[in-house]
Amino acid sequence: MYTAEPVISGTNKNGEAFYTLMWSPLTKADKYEVTLKVPAISGVYELYRMDDHKSLNLLSVTHAWYGGLRSQIRAAIDPDATSDPVKKAELEDAELYFRYSASNSLPDILDVLWFLHESYFAGDVRVSHSCRYRKIHLNEKSPDNFFWLD
Repeated sequence: MYTAEPVISGTNKNGEAFYTLMWSPLTKADKYEVTLKVPAISGVYELYRMDDHKSLNLLSVTHAWYGGLRSQIRAAIDPDATSDPVKKAELEDAELYFRYSASNSLPDILDVLWFLHESYFAGDVRVSHSCRYRKIHLNEKSPDNFFWLD
């Protein structure tokens, strides 16, 4: 069975960017799994928390540049890696899940991250895109057909 690599690819035409975001499978967050299976390269990732009703709630969507995906995801799921008591409590004994997509282009990562934030948090976007394109399009693909947006 062919499994597509979790990478960000893109083209541009007439001042518009067309990205394809291939996610990794949604995976239960465990520091050992992250260490063994997540590459130490740059990209974007999402972190989810399972609630009491067995629904996944998005905790964060962010990028990993310095240190790469492996170290950033490990830090994001470790309650001892933060001094913020609210975040620490949110992570303690939580059932966490993550997924990621790799890219070696910071401008592409910023464009994709901006698009995701614009889609998820419309009106409260706190990240900037690369300013290279007048319009950004994104096509998400997921091996387990998990999509946060319809």
